[in-house]
Amino acid sequence: MALVYQLNQFMESMKIDYAICGGHAIDLFLGKKTRPHKDLDVAVYWEDRDIIVQHMLHEGWDVYEPCGTAFLHKIKDVASQKRIKTNIWCVKPGNQHYRFTEQEKEMYAVDFDGSEQLELDFIEFLFNTRKNGAFLYAKNHDIQMSLDKVTAKDNDLPFLAPEMVLLYKSTMANNPDYQLDFDNAFPKMNAEQRAWLENALAAIFPYGHEWLGR
Repeated sequence: MALVYQLNQFMESMKIDYAICGGHAIDLFLGKKTRPHKDLDVAVYWEDRDIIVQHMLHEGWDVYEPCGTAFLHKIKDVASQKRIKTNIWCVKPGNQHYRFTEQEKEMYAVDFDGSEQLELDFIEFLFNTRKNGAFLYAKNHDIQMSLDKVTAKDNDLPFLAPEMVLLYKSTMANNPDYQLDFDNAFPKMNAEQRAWLENALAAIFPYGHEWLGR
């Protein structure tokens, strides 16, 4: 899990709140690597977006934002953002696993070879909302978790609570990696975490979900 500790050092200079999410967060919760990871996901907050974009550009990374189509917009500076989606991709020059092809001005198609990420050369930042001391689930702001519970730490390395991570993954439960994350994490979660996830799943999937009842 050396990659996430490299990320922690890299993030220190930004002086913002963040938490590792995705599959790496499940590994941190369990205290061990459970599977290969193709990317590095970081949960951050909307109010810090410009700080992150400016910092990554200053560090020489290429920054792209999905636009609701097959293409990504390459961000040249803070003012040029379209801000359509809740995430940005940051790719370090020299990354051999992503190939971007310009389709029209500043709009790119991307090919990814699907390999495991082993170096700190790709970061996906996912922007979230916090309000009145709570973290709001992006797909339904009625589903919330207090800020003091949504982030845990492993050796001072912040990661998103596993129940929140699994909630995001629940919309693609047919993904074998996401199912494995659930199978590994759920038995280790405490009763409060399990209850929160069950209630959240029931709210989002009123007609049932394969993880309900576990």
